[in-house]
Amino acid sequence: MFQFDTLGHEIVTELSNLIQQQVILTDRRGFIQASTEPDRINQFHEGALLSMRQKTMLRMADEEAEHLQGVRRGIVLPIIIEEEPIAVLGVTGDPDVIHPQAQLILRVAELFIQDTLKRKQKDEKVRDVEFFVFDWLTGSKKDERFMERGTLLGIDVTLYSQVVVLEVLDLLEQFSVEEMETFESIQNIHPSMKMIRWAQNKILLLLPEMNQETVKNELEFLLLHIKRRKKVQVVAGIGESTQYFDLAKSFAQAERAVHAAKESGDIVFEHELRLEIILQSIPDLVKQEFLKRTVAPLEDHKDLLNNLTVWFEENQSMQNTAQRLHIHKNTLSYRLQKVEQLTGLSVSSTHDVFLLYLSLRLMEEQSFSKK
Repeated sequence: MFQFDTLGHEIVTELSNLIQQQVILTDRRGFIQASTEPDRINQFHEGALLSMRQKTMLRMADEEAEHLQGVRRGIVLPIIIEEEPIAVLGVTGDPDVIHPQAQLILRVAELFIQDTLKRKQKDEKVRDVEFFVFDWLTGSKKDERFMERGTLLGIDVTLYSQVVVLEVLDLLEQFSVEEMETFESIQNIHPSMKMIRWAQNKILLLLPEMNQETVKNELEFLLLHIKRRKKVQVVAGIGESTQYFDLAKSFAQAERAVHAAKESGDIVFEHELRLEIILQSIPDLVKQEFLKRTVAPLEDHKDLLNNLTVWFEENQSMQNTAQRLHIHKNTLSYRLQKVEQLTGLSVSSTHDVFLLYLSLRLMEEQSFSKK
């Protein structure tokens, strides 16, 4: 229940700064687990054990310091949480000087512990929900026990039919529980929406059946808030609505959509995907081999690659491409001929043009994933 290695040291440090005295914290057996004097750690403090047993503050005067093991002049105070002593706090110094501050010292310690325990309980509940959702989206059993488990966590699984994946780019640490609470409190997507941390840089939103235009509009507001708070880029992928027992399907769709959104930098519905479905389904080794057989010779000719990319962006218009590149049409024509020579693919053939376009898309995807 009480973690002396972390919480104990925090309490000792906080109190010593507050009262400018040496402070110790013992466990139930009277052994010092945290101290402003490191050499006292693991020593037995008989006065603390007596205080623990009697559940009351004790003064450690000269007589106690002389006859009780490990005791110095000062006071010892049991820390009582829910009517049970969980540790003993000791403050070194003149008991008459320290005594007037005793209740303040004890209250500070108890508030510190209570706040920490509440945060721990909250963190544990959040993790329980996260594990439950993980099982929901990756497991196969959706029986009565699964539904009962959701009920215990405050989740009516039958209510949810859609998954949204938010991905934060270049995030170095996972969102804290407090940040997640803030995001959930400001969202207006749906009052029953569940927001779950997923890996280091993703957040899942579980949504009931609702209007998709509302989802997109309110999602834009939420993304804007996250961007401003964390100063990061955030994109979203939205899966289609399904039944609660088949929510993994919506999750997989949302994952595909958010992958595409990383290139567009926007909110993407999975049903909007076309070519992206094919690109994402191609194994990496096949992509590498395809690029090797198509545009690999252009890798050492960045100007030709750029010209070809702009040509596609301008819908293969020679005039518009030349104007955008600030070159003559004849120069552009010559450069496209160089592309044909190096790749063996003709810019006049629909089949070859498709291969060139697909190659450029795969190269863009490769380049983006390396960032």
